Amino acid sequence: MKQSFLVILLTLLLGCSIMSSIPVQAQGPIDGSSWTLGWATDMDSKYIVEMDLDWDADGEITAYVENNRMSPLEIELTYEFEDWVPFSFNGPDSFSVAANGNDTFTITFGSIDDDDAREYNPDNTSTLILIAEEKVGDTTASTQEIEGDVGVPRIFDLRPEVTLSEETLYAGSWIELSAKLTNNGNARDAVKQASVQFRSCPHLSMPGVDDLANTLVETTDAQNGKDTYVTLRLEASESQPNRVCEITLALTSEGDEASRSTTFELEVMSVDEQDSSSTSAETGDSNDGDSLSQESNSLPWVGGVELLILFSMVALRRGCMTQD
Repeated sequence: MKQSFLVILLTLLLGCSIMSSIPVQAQGPIDGSSWTLGWATDMDSKYIVEMDLDWDADGEITAYVENNRMSPLEIELTYEFEDWVPFSFNGPDSFSVAANGNDTFTITFGSIDDDDAREYNPDNTSTLILIAEEKVGDTTASTQEIEGDVGVPRIFDLRPEVTLSEETLYAGSWIELSAKLTNNGNARDAVKQASVQFRSCPHLSMPGVDDLANTLVETTDAQNGKDTYVTLRLEASESQPNRVCEITLALTSEGDEASRSTTFELEVMSVDEQDSSSTSAETGDSNDGDSLSQESNSLPWVGGVELLILFSMVALRRGCMTQD
């Protein structure tokens, strides 16, 4: 009995020894969807496409594909924006990544029509959707997609436009001018500061020009903006000589703190010129009165001649009757 037990035990030990001597073959890696699409550009916040005052757009964002496989990866790319965007965009249609490779590709932005670009509110955000499809022949093996927010900058271009009055400005008087505050940017702006300068005419003034500060100005001819008009008062002191004055009205934008201006010329008449004009007008009125008086006084003379002829005819007729 003991011998049988010992034989069984030795047999088991021998079997375990043989099994432990046989090498265990490691399991090979499973080839799955081990590739990654992502942004190389920081897209955690909204990416701003650059634009200038001429509405030329410029910019680019970069994406990457990481391939962890032992074989090359072939993908096709598609770009979609959820909303209309005021710029063009372009990127590769297909992309190849070598085995265990990590490669990048670039999406570039460009310009479109200027008026269309101004219609896009910079407060808006458009989402770019990038879709990558792994292709095996004509079959899509797997798909990945990423998103990123894209927008445009605020463009400010605030400047005045002055319409001259048909009235003549005389020394010691004033006239009103109409000014349009033009916002050629793509966002609402406001006047931070307004000023006026007079060249060669120190006796002119524009009281109340400082009151233009804080005036809100909507976009002109874009985004349904309403035009902004203001009335300016231009005064000339009594000591102002007869002269053509150069006037510069400047506005400082609250948006970009840039100062832009318009310059115009206006002739100011002196007191002497005003008196001369008044005298000429009075002289003209006086001459007209004399002419009218002479014409009215000549009428009785015509009646007197007629009366004299009538008396003569009566006297002649009586003479003839007497002789008869």
